[in-house]
Amino acid sequence: MENLPLISVIIPVYNVEKYLEECVNSVLAQTYKNIEIILVDDGSTDSSGKLCDSFAENHSNIKVFHKENGGQSTARNMGLEKAQGKYIYFLDSDDIIVPDALEKLCAVAEADCADVVFFDALSFIDEKPDAEMKQTYLRTHKYPVQSGIKTFELMQNRNEYHCVVWGMLLRKELLKKNDIEFIPGIYYEDMAYTYELLCRAGTVSQCPEVLYKRRYRENSTMTSKKSKKYFDSSVAVYEYIRDFSFDNNLTEFDFAKKYIARNAFNVFNNYYLLNKQDKKLCQDKLSDVKKDILRDNAYSNTALKMKCYSNLLWVVYKFYEKTIGRF
Repeated sequence: MENLPLISVIIPVYNVEKYLEECVNSVLAQTYKNIEIILVDDGSTDSSGKLCDSFAENHSNIKVFHKENGGQSTARNMGLEKAQGKYIYFLDSDDIIVPDALEKLCAVAEADCADVVFFDALSFIDEKPDAEMKQTYLRTHKYPVQSGIKTFELMQNRNEYHCVVWGMLLRKELLKKNDIEFIPGIYYEDMAYTYELLCRAGTVSQCPEVLYKRRYRENSTMTSKKSKKYFDSSVAVYEYIRDFSFDNNLTEFDFAKKYIARNAFNVFNNYYLLNKQDKKLCQDKLSDVKKDILRDNAYSNTALKMKCYSNLLWVVYKFYEKTIGRF
């Protein structure tokens, strides 16, 4: 094990005292032992911070950093700054990785000289591990070793692109060389982060196995009631992906236009979930997004163009597309 590369497992921690021990133990139980675990306590108000310190006291390969609350993105960014490993793995603090996950991922990365290795995951409902979940992260196709752009395009065309950073092992050199960081202070940050890193990755490989167990629980970031911050975050991600695509001459490709459109639709979806008061506050920003979309011809997406003009036109277009438009 001494000659194997170091893997830095970065775990952002915020008020997860109920789940943290199970999460960290799933890393300590890895068959791959050349690991450093970086726990970033993001200003927890429960006993999570103390649990982190307790882990560090009992395990020499665990490092703990405490910071003021700034959100998951800032905690991940801090973890990356402190990481010493050749490879980076971001693990969510309420989830679990299977015992041989890092061993298998590292073997693929080393064999293929890959910048990114992606894999599959299953979801479970908190306290109901046997309950059937519709949301899974499985792929039915096998992917060749190829560039990140080609992999992204192929996965998106097959509806198998899962924009979750915990579903990938990353070469630190790729992140540092390209200064790839999470957008601070927002939700949906993985949608921007995974897109950029795949577009910049020279070689991407697949480990076609289920190596991760994703927990769904009440009051988590992605299951809580949508608020204005979700809308603002979706706008920030849309703008980041749009700007990155234009700056890197990607908008001439269908895969980039399709992904920009996908994130534009996410802006609309989050707006419709707001209450009346928040909708009024966000009207001007939504109007600006619509103008921006139309200025770029809706990224060749007719449904998105109809959405910008009115929701009624969009409904009519989708009805036409599903009925008359098929023939």
